[in-house]
Amino acid sequence: MRASVIIITKNQKELLQKSLPVFLHQDLGGKYEIIVVDSGSTDGAKEYIQDLPVKLIEIKPEKFNFGFAFNLGAKEASGDFLIRLSGDAIPKRKDFIRQMIEPFSGIGIGGVYGKYTLSGRSGYTYPFFWPAKRFPSKITKYSVKPGLIRMLLDKHHQEEVLNFAGGCCAIKHSTWEKRHFNERLIAAEDAEYALYLHLRNLDIVCNPGAEVIHEHKITDLKEGILSQFKWRGVLVWECIKLFL
Repeated sequence: MRASVIIITKNQKELLQKSLPVFLHQDLGGKYEIIVVDSGSTDGAKEYIQDLPVKLIEIKPEKFNFGFAFNLGAKEASGDFLIRLSGDAIPKRKDFIRQMIEPFSGIGIGGVYGKYTLSGRSGYTYPFFWPAKRFPSKITKYSVKPGLIRMLLDKHHQEEVLNFAGGCCAIKHSTWEKRHFNERLIAAEDAEYALYLHLRNLDIVCNPGAEVIHEHKITDLKEGILSQFKWRGVLVWECIKLFL
């Protein structure tokens, strides 16, 4: 199996009805699989998924965090590459999977992430921590040597190290087997994983050709600002531990 697409979702039937048909008609032949990890949908999403050639994994809502959900899907995956998608990320191209895995042909590539775009719907914008300016217009490789003090004092260095958009990203299965996503983090586990990769001299590539519609309600931005204070301290400590 060339690739495993792992979609993390809850109550997103309408969005899955847009994304799954695109995934089921990718130009990679039969060399990929789709795994949906659902944490308690009640909107008919599970019934919709069960009628498709998609593997469904169910978890209880109280056990959910993004790292746990992805790791659970990865344990069931057979692909050489693990592509992680949020349930509200809709691929725009039939070669999306190919765009996600092609950069791994380079030497020393530890992770790849795609580009978020908007649908144009009124009242929606980019996710709080991923505005348009964070996505380059051409394929960009981040080859960074993280420094603990620099990360604490230099916001630009911190951002460069932690660039890894978890709503649309990929790693090698062999990399995940060596180190799973951090389940102690309720958020920003993608950023912490980016640091892990860089500390092992692995680079991260952003390929804007792997494009998805990924947007949040503008009314949720305030909640995003407030929520960062709940997990930022834990993220800092988990990152510090990687240097020790």
